[in-house]
Amino acid sequence: MKNFFLLIAAVTGTLVCTSCEQEEDYGYPSKITLSGKGETTRLSGDEGFPPRLMGIDLLDYNGNGNHSSQSAEGDSLIVTTKWLTVKSPASENKLILMAEPNDSHKKRKLYLYLYYGGTRQEVTVVQSK
Repeated sequence: MKNFFLLIAAVTGTLVCTSCEQEEDYGYPSKITLSGKGETTRLSGDEGFPPRLMGIDLLDYNGNGNHSSQSAEGDSLIVTTKWLTVKSPASENKLILMAEPNDSHKKRKLYLYLYYGGTRQEVTVVQSK
């Protein structure tokens, strides 16, 4: 029985390690601060990467949030939460962040995950009061 539990632990550890994405720097900043008044910001990534991201997640500290979907025209990836929308045009190394005004009067924070292949970049997005 003890060997069985050791085997299960070893297999689980192997699966967890092989399913993790490698952190990569796509040329976007690691932290973005947005105005509490609401704003649209355009960011450029590194030209050395293929322009098409494979996915975008926009999550809170607990991992709750939304995953990207294709736009109706199929020309970009879009993800939206209560106060932030992120769009990645298909043919450019750019992100467009559109923040709603912050009526909560508290600082807000989300984690933006950009995916390409087996790699990802994490960007912290903060909106002031």
